[in-house]
Amino acid sequence: MLALALAACGGRSSDNGNGGSGAEAANPSPGSGQNAEQSGEQSDGQDAGRTAGPRTYTDDLGVAVELPDNPQRVVVATWHYPGHLLSLGITPVGVFELAHDSEYIGEQLKDAVLLTQGSVEETLALQPDLIITDTTNPNVEQLRKIAPTVAFDIGARKNRLETLVDIGEIVGKKGEAEQQIKAWEERLQEAKKRFDAEFDPEATISVIGDYQTEFYAYGPNFGRGTEVLFTYLGLKYPGKLAAGLEASGERYFQLSEEVIPEFVGDYVFIAGETPGSPTILDDPLYADLAPVKNGIVYYIYEPSFYFSDPISLNGQLAFFERILLDGAKE
Repeated sequence: MLALALAACGGRSSDNGNGGSGAEAANPSPGSGQNAEQSGEQSDGQDAGRTAGPRTYTDDLGVAVELPDNPQRVVVATWHYPGHLLSLGITPVGVFELAHDSEYIGEQLKDAVLLTQGSVEETLALQPDLIITDTTNPNVEQLRKIAPTVAFDIGARKNRLETLVDIGEIVGKKGEAEQQIKAWEERLQEAKKRFDAEFDPEATISVIGDYQTEFYAYGPNFGRGTEVLFTYLGLKYPGKLAAGLEASGERYFQLSEEVIPEFVGDYVFIAGETPGSPTILDDPLYADLAPVKNGIVYYIYEPSFYFSDPISLNGQLAFFERILLDGAKE
């Protein structure tokens, strides 16, 4: 399960070392998908009624998918993107794990059926009119037999928020998606002004995944709040991690216990799924580390920090402002 979650979250592809600056990541492009026919967007960014005729979208597997008009029963057959649909006013009828548990989007998804990659029959029973999945889903061809299915390669874009424009195009709400992006950019600029004025620009931040027997340090665009901290706000992470990411071409670095201190920054966020349980830095072995002694090791609940849609990003940004700027201890 851990291997699946890591592979899904990181989208391990040839561009995985891509850190992306905040400016680049905050200005998404339509990605690799081809523009849908009869898109019907007005020049002011608002979606208009479409003329009659089929719309198609070429997904990241190179398949031209004929799209339904105004899809209502959407299945998100991937660990990503349920919040993208919610941001556009569409509640998915089926989602993957973690989405139910997010404090930012979970309540809106409480009635969605929980699926896995193997849930082909369960997906059929939901009678979807559109399926969103990823290119690594081994059952993508079976899903295409159920309903129009668009497969995204998460590694093909600088970050997962870019895919919002593509999904907006697919569901006929590209203008609304662009407005969501604009609103996020405006919110982000306000936050960056605060960080520029109030946060030490030389301070480093670590995001460490603690899975009891396996430990990871995360770089930009690997969920767990890394989009907000590293990509959008442009905050620094330890040089040891930067070197490791560059050498491996990955967005994360697996740690052995003895090297953990080398990847600990001035501020540490421990990502996990069990709030209140001891973490690796509670071990007396690490009691002399500066952030441990100074009480600036914080827990982040992974299901809430896994997603990178506008709803989740705004919630995560507010959390980091409270911790890093306002001195909250949550």
